[in-house]
Amino acid sequence: MIIDSHIHISTYSDNAKNLKEAFILFLEEMKKNNLSAAIIIPDNVEGSDKIADLAKAIELIGDSKNLFLLGSPQIIQRGSSEIKKYQKLLEEGRVKGIKFFPGHDPYYPNDERCLPYYELCEKFDVPVLFHTGENSGDCECAKWNDPRYIVEVAKKYPKLKVIITHYFWPKMEYCYETTKEISNIYFEIAAMADAEVIEKSGGIEKVREVLRKTIIERPDKVMLGSDWPMCKIEEHVELVKSLKLARDVEGKIFRDNAIKIYKLSL
Repeated sequence: MIIDSHIHISTYSDNAKNLKEAFILFLEEMKKNNLSAAIIIPDNVEGSDKIADLAKAIELIGDSKNLFLLGSPQIIQRGSSEIKKYQKLLEEGRVKGIKFFPGHDPYYPNDERCLPYYELCEKFDVPVLFHTGENSGDCECAKWNDPRYIVEVAKKYPKLKVIITHYFWPKMEYCYETTKEISNIYFEIAAMADAEVIEKSGGIEKVREVLRKTIIERPDKVMLGSDWPMCKIEEHVELVKSLKLARDVEGKIFRDNAIKIYKLSL
């Protein structure tokens, strides 16, 4: 039983002609990689025919019992004006948390427009997930999602589950050192097995070293994620297996932690 906590429905690299085909392709990938469940992350760009936004993702997954959604507020476009919308989605269980895209969009995690969403997620005991690190071909964007700003959020809302994805690549060691004392910070490993990320972050042994240290210290706070279709599910599964973890710890990374952190019903 494996849960991938970071999936997009996208026609990335022309892997599909449209979003419906991309979704079917993902279902095939689920079977191929023995995924029992997944968390779909809608993009915060609305109406694109290249990547599913929240409305399209809801339509695509329908009443599936093993596919779950995160929210993705439009911070730059709408600030905190969508708060009632997300309160309703959380009340109904339609979304299991909220993702923020600092670095894709020009705002910092401690931006005042984000704070009402953090308060809402703390109230409902659901996580917030932060995009961190560089974007492929763009190293300047990482200034917006530096972990020190995420630490500020975690300290301001100590009961909030704060998840970092991509481990602020290529500065993974810096991310580890900056966050290691903060008990309500969690990690999801999407893109950490990607060839570009590995090369720029110092090689596969450096990636494994940082990941091992994190898991040893926080075995209940690290989850599998891949960032499919931009990255390969199987490479992230193999990354976890290559750490040679105890079987019970590996099970936490592959499934148990995601079930607990996102409160999934499976």
